Amino acid sequence: MKLRSSVYGWKSVWMEFADEHQGSFDDGQKVFVMRVPVPGKPWSITYLMHQKGVGGAVSDSSAAFLPFKAKGAFSFDLHNRSLAADASKIFGAQDIEIGEDEFDREYIIKGSDENLVKRIFASKRIQELIKLQPHIKLFIQDEPKELAEHGSVPPGIHVLAFKDKAAINSYERLTLVHDLMLATLEEMLVSDLASPQDPNFDI
Repeated sequence: MKLRSSVYGWKSVWMEFADEHQGSFDDGQKVFVMRVPVPGKPWSITYLMHQKGVGGAVSDSSAAFLPFKAKGAFSFDLHNRSLAADASKIFGAQDIEIGEDEFDREYIIKGSDENLVKRIFASKRIQELIKLQPHIKLFIQDEPKELAEHGSVPPGIHVLAFKDKAAINSYERLTLVHDLMLATLEEMLVSDLASPQDPNFDI
């Protein structure tokens, strides 16, 4: 019997997700790690969970990382709109609007190329997957300082990243994050921003 509920403990949910996706789960000392390969593709998504009270963590937090081979310089950062984010516009940090009123009201998007950002987030599938996230920060790590958290990253390899200041403790939520990461990278492939080649790098 499949017990896809945090009532039975989030670890059992992550272990089941890893098992059903031919991945692995590592119950580490400070951070819990799950690695899931993408069927038919040379990619894998690594999920991290920092649990409050474990390894000095002051609160639960979750992250997902998908390394890929970039075809050039391109980055974006999407997150929930907040008073602080709105206030930052006063100092010149303008956001990109995709032309969907509800979406533009709820999220802040910044990026290195406005037209390419609009093309990616014009996808109705991606918009719906984003809206299903209670909290979201979806972005590309392409600067050395950002990539440093993953160790020695080969040149030309960027990372699609998802972060949440809460625990992802349900099978359904893991599935939604998984689908969002893949849908976003697939759209980047279509837009010729990412290569289908093996990045030869795992987190």
